[in-house]
Amino acid sequence: MKKYILLFSLLSFALTAQVPKSIPFEENNRQRIDEITSYLDDEPAGFGYSYKNRTEWEKVRNKIDYKAVMERAEEVLNTEMPPWDDDLYLEFSRNGLRPPGEKMLNARKSRLAPLVWAECMENKGRFVPKIESTLRELISHRSWILPAHDTYLNVFYGKKHEVDLVAAAFVHELAETLYFLDDKISEPVRQEVIDSMYVRAFDPVKDALKTGKGYTFGWFNNTNNWNAVCLAGVTSAAVGIIKDKRERAFFVAAAEYYSQNSVLGYTDDGYCTEGLGYFNYGFQHYIILREQLYQRTKGAIDLFKSEKMKKIAMYGINFEIINGTYPAFADCRIGTTVSPLILWYCNHNLGLGLAAYDRLDDNDLRPSVLTAMLLFPNTAQQTSSHIDGSAKVEGKQPVRMFFDKAGVLICRPEKMSDHSMGVALKGGNNAEHHNHNDVGSYSLIVGNETLAGDPGGPYHYAGAMWTNKRYTFKSISSFGHPVAVVDQTLQGAGKEYEAEIAGTDFTALRDEYVLDLTKVYDCPNLKSYIRKFVYDRTGTGSLLIEDRFELKNAGSFESAIITLADWQENGGKTLKLSGKQHTVNVKIETSSPKGYTLIPEKIQENGPEFSRIGIRLNEKIKTGYIRVFFKVE
Repeated sequence: MKKYILLFSLLSFALTAQVPKSIPFEENNRQRIDEITSYLDDEPAGFGYSYKNRTEWEKVRNKIDYKAVMERAEEVLNTEMPPWDDDLYLEFSRNGLRPPGEKMLNARKSRLAPLVWAECMENKGRFVPKIESTLRELISHRSWILPAHDTYLNVFYGKKHEVDLVAAAFVHELAETLYFLDDKISEPVRQEVIDSMYVRAFDPVKDALKTGKGYTFGWFNNTNNWNAVCLAGVTSAAVGIIKDKRERAFFVAAAEYYSQNSVLGYTDDGYCTEGLGYFNYGFQHYIILREQLYQRTKGAIDLFKSEKMKKIAMYGINFEIINGTYPAFADCRIGTTVSPLILWYCNHNLGLGLAAYDRLDDNDLRPSVLTAMLLFPNTAQQTSSHIDGSAKVEGKQPVRMFFDKAGVLICRPEKMSDHSMGVALKGGNNAEHHNHNDVGSYSLIVGNETLAGDPGGPYHYAGAMWTNKRYTFKSISSFGHPVAVVDQTLQGAGKEYEAEIAGTDFTALRDEYVLDLTKVYDCPNLKSYIRKFVYDRTGTGSLLIEDRFELKNAGSFESAIITLADWQENGGKTLKLSGKQHTVNVKIETSSPKGYTLIPEKIQENGPEFSRIGIRLNEKIKTGYIRVFFKVE
């Protein structure tokens, strides 16, 4: 049986900085726990109200897609629970395949929420027996965590219990279910659920906070999405179901303290190195945690007080290139856009002044804990979207956004058109959260199509992507990114492999961004490698990329174009990249009298197929350059 050893220090649990460990937590924070105890109500509570508040549930019925919810609930009511399958769960540990086990788990767990919401809206009791049998089925799972996170199958075989992303979300859903349905759930079933929550979630978390050890403690002390997601789920479950006030306060105090790590995971300019998809996921849960603590403590704890919070909230606006299109840096799919729910919530709570996000579009909301937070009374509903009279704006973006701490530059045209070009240019380092070895990468957009640059991905993970084999995947290594191969050497993985910003020259019509990429390659023969980007926003826009290098001894040098578009040689030294609606012409120049050779390759690794077009110099030389010039046709 293969074992997939997680590289916590470098990959999924990569750390940038942390608040000091506070272990054992209760002993070191008794005064704060006592203070928080005084803030809490005598009874636990979740988002919204129980089914007994008919006025509020009638409002929900008119906001959510009632017909769709009821249809799904009827479907669940009249079908049997898909079976638990040990073999599907074990498929990851055997072959490194995530989808089989995850689909099996999701098929079972997705049946609960529509039943609960249908019962609360209809209030006839006809869904209750199915809800109770579903609860018993779900809590009986051999594991509440994903197969990919049960590395040594300790949870599967009952040796110990741990809490991961999905277990945390699951206990929150369980707590919200019991809170919504109140006395509709029989006491025996209620107690079974609560007992399971203690064994599978609360006890492992308390043990981690006493010892600072174990898998579960990892997400307390890391700075990526796990921190916010797991804290939001476990803390919401605790405040929603635990009777003892001081025990609830213990979980709240731990969340207040360790959620600082989540904020530290963003650069000081608000940039999310994990990519936009994980920003949507992680920051959405940070918002859930913030709202939960604010409501339960009557505003005494507010996780939005950090000065950095506005910059983080604006990431989804500032990171846009043009026309609702974003770079697919890190683990992110091309086509991912910012969550409007995040921007609506932050717009009101942080006074962002974004007219486009003044109102919540609830047409597509489906039963979930997030929907419960959004539809029932919350701080965003009670706050204006502008503060101190600051004017709302329609959000015309400036021609550039420079995340100087992250080393990422967004360049936009002065006058937007359906054929305008915009680009994102990436520096940074190769130890970022969900890191790809992609320092010096870029994304080139025409209209709303990504025609060249970072290919994004993966769309689902292979097991080995989180092992020491991660950078053997071409799509994650620098080979599958639009950066150079220097004397047959790819970029190294680690924080020391970082770009230095060698120069900037920003004007109204032209942005020049120069990166020194010498440190990014562990190549003894490399003396200097400078990549210069020149974005010209006149007309429909153009982008020049110049790779200039110096080697100690004559060696090979190869740059690359990455594209998901169709492409063809155009004769001479030009290529044409053709998307569904737009086309760019590509001109290639080199310093070598012997020219270059194009080396095309198709790459597909758990995501859409893309083309890597290698541009390899035809001779080994000590100094030289390759220039690639993109111009909209």
